[in-house]
Amino acid sequence: MTQEYYSTGRRKFQHLTSEKRAQLEILLKVVPKMPKTNIAQMLGIARSTLYAELRRGSVEQLDTNLVKYKKYYADAGQRVYEEHRKNSRNPCKLANESEFIEYAEERILKHKESPDTVVGYAKKYSTFGDDIVCTKTLYNYIERCYLRVRNIDLLLKVKLKQKNEIVRKNKKILGESIENRPPIVGLRTTFGHWEIDTIVGTIDTEPVLLTLDERKTRTRIIRKIESRTSAAVNKAMQEIMSEYGELAPKIFKTITADNGSEFTHLGETVPHSKVYYAHPYTPSERGTNENQNGIVRRFFPKGKNFENVTDEAVRRVQDWINLLPRKIFDYSCSYDLFIENLNYL
Repeated sequence: MTQEYYSTGRRKFQHLTSEKRAQLEILLKVVPKMPKTNIAQMLGIARSTLYAELRRGSVEQLDTNLVKYKKYYADAGQRVYEEHRKNSRNPCKLANESEFIEYAEERILKHKESPDTVVGYAKKYSTFGDDIVCTKTLYNYIERCYLRVRNIDLLLKVKLKQKNEIVRKNKKILGESIENRPPIVGLRTTFGHWEIDTIVGTIDTEPVLLTLDERKTRTRIIRKIESRTSAAVNKAMQEIMSEYGELAPKIFKTITADNGSEFTHLGETVPHSKVYYAHPYTPSERGTNENQNGIVRRFFPKGKNFENVTDEAVRRVQDWINLLPRKIFDYSCSYDLFIENLNYL
């Protein structure tokens, strides 16, 4: 036995068209006593759809004896349907938000900020009033091509599937393991705990970028160094420590590094800081550093030759990251939080 209308090629619960309503009115007029089930089958609709339409389009009438009765009219049903459709969803407010939309386009395209950063910062600091859309609505506008921004402009729109990481034991012991790091460092409640790494250009012998991130404030330090070697890293670290003078031991309490050979003698270079080494192939143990390295890649893609990158260009990227409004800090920036913590020392 075959069943009509039960294939995947036909959508269930379709809305009635004006033509179907006209056919319904004629059927009720020509054959007033026809069972509703038969009418629904003739129109190719569900019986529940038929009853809903009768309630929608029936108009109260008076007969010659002034007795009330209801009669279905296709025009009445169509009019009520169209009225309901107007109120079925919130209207697009794009025309009323042109000023904010222009602001959002500039911040995303020119300053490379995410839609959430744009919305959060605008709500906290701007004067757009009620003309600011929520983050989800801004993403919807981008998805529907209402803005000059496209999905390809949102560098973090595509998310990688989260992998289950296996903690491996260190085959080479460069120093104290992260397993011995005080638990308070992981809470990010105290200032002065850093993560360190290098960003490579085309080949290891070329200049690379040394990156340090303070875990509590997410403040980033970037330095261009001669090569991915222990000597180059140690030289840069000594220069950074000298910039902070007597405060260096309080600012750099601990440093967490990976097992790269460039960090072999890091503990000797910064004796006032406790250096811990993460497990092999476990970037999540330096999550802040890995995440912000990804931000740097927006400006310096993989394969970029750092030989032609000036210190000024590196400093601009560093400032961009440190001045970026962050949702986790209620859209304050890392730089302000870093200065605030320095004032307590």
